[in-house]
Amino acid sequence: MKRPARLKWLLAGVLLLPALAWASGASETFTRTTLLLIVMITLADLCGYIFERLGMAEILGEIYAGILLGNLALVGIDWNVGELLRSSEFMEYSSELALVLLLFLVGLESDMRDLMFVGKNATMVALGGVVLPILLGVGASAALGFASGLEGWFVGAMLAATSVGITAKLLGDNGLVQTPTAEVILGAAVIDDVLGILLLAILASVVVTGEVAFWQLIWIIAKALLFFTCALWIGQRLMPGVVHVVSLSKHASFWTGFALCLALGFAQLAALAGLAPLIGAFVAGLLLDDMDFRVGEALDKHRLEELVKPISDIMITIFFVGIGAQVQLEALFDPGILVVVLALTLVAVLSKGVVGFLVRGDDYDKLGIGFGMIPRGEVGLVFAAFAAANGVFCGETYSALVMVVLLTTLIGPILLKPRLAYF
Repeated sequence: MKRPARLKWLLAGVLLLPALAWASGASETFTRTTLLLIVMITLADLCGYIFERLGMAEILGEIYAGILLGNLALVGIDWNVGELLRSSEFMEYSSELALVLLLFLVGLESDMRDLMFVGKNATMVALGGVVLPILLGVGASAALGFASGLEGWFVGAMLAATSVGITAKLLGDNGLVQTPTAEVILGAAVIDDVLGILLLAILASVVVTGEVAFWQLIWIIAKALLFFTCALWIGQRLMPGVVHVVSLSKHASFWTGFALCLALGFAQLAALAGLAPLIGAFVAGLLLDDMDFRVGEALDKHRLEELVKPISDIMITIFFVGIGAQVQLEALFDPGILVVVLALTLVAVLSKGVVGFLVRGDDYDKLGIGFGMIPRGEVGLVFAAFAAANGVFCGETYSALVMVVLLTTLIGPILLKPRLAYF
C-alpha cells in the first residue's frame, strides 16, 4: 500500500478505535497499547513522507517521530508515552524482531559477487573506512571524557558503519549504480557491513563475558568467521534445491513465510553458537540474495525484499520510532553534550570523507567516494540499540550518538549530490 493511502486508513483508525474498543469491552491495556501503536505508525509515516518530499532519508522522519513521542513531557503532555515506548515488553520484543529483519534485509542488499568484482579499490576504501573511524572515535571519546573502555569501542564501531541503503538509493535515483565510482562505494559499503557485523559479534561476546583475554578474543573472531564460512558454504549448495522445492507451492506467501523463518532460524543458530542473533539474520539474507521464485506459471525475477517488505516495513518503522523515543532531549540541552555531538559528527564525516583517496586510478571521483561512505543510517543505529539494550550506553551517551547518526545521514547525501556530476 502506498504511503499516502496508508496514512488515510491509519488516521481513520485513530479516530474510530476508542469507540470500537469501548463498545467491544476491550481491556484498558489493549486499548492503550493499540492506540499507541496506531499513533506511532501514523506519525512515523507522516514524518517519513515529509522527509522524503524534502529529499532526505525516510528513516530520519521515523526517528524524529519517535523523538517527538518520547519527549512529549517537555511540552507539558504527560501521558506516560515516553515510558511506554522505552520500557514496554512489546517494544522490547518488537525491536529485537525488527533488528533481525533489518539485518536480514541488509544481507539481501549485499551482493557478494559484485563485491568480488570490484576488488582492491573497494577493499582499501572499506578497510580505511573501518580502521580510521574506530581509532578516531575511540580516541575522541576518551579525549572528551565522553566514553572509555568497552563503551568507547562501541562508539568507534558505530562510526565505522556505512549505510548501504541511503547511498544506493541516491545513486539509483540518478542512474549511476553501474559507474566505476559507484561500484567502489557500494562494494566498500558491503565490506564495511560484513566487517561491522563481525565487530558486533566480538563486542557482543565481550558484553556477555565482561572482559576478554587475548586468546579468548581470537576464539571469538575465529568462531564468527567459522560461522560465516560454514553457513555460506553449506547454504550456497543447499539453497538452490530448497528454493526449487519452495517454488513448487506457486504461492508468493509461502515463499515469504519461508524467508522469514530462514532469517529467524539462522538468528537462533547464531545465538546457539554464542554469537549475536543479528549475525545469523545477515547470513540468511546473503544466502537468498538475487534468487528467483515461481509464482503461478511464470518465473518472475522479483527481489525478495518486495515480498518481505510489507512485514518488515511495519516492524522496522516501530524499531526506528523506538530508537527516537530513547533520545532524551533534555540531555542535549547540556552544552558539554552538544560539544560531544559536534565533535563526533566531525570525526564521523572526516574519517569517512578521506578514504576515497586510497583509491588507485584516474577513473574515479575520490572525493565522491568519501562522501558516499559518510551516512551511518540503520547500521549505526543497530550498534546503538544493542549497546543501549545491554546497558553499555547510558541515556546521555545513547541520545548523543543517535544525533550523530542522524547528522551524518543528513550531511552525507548533501555533500554527495554535487559530486554526482563527476561520476
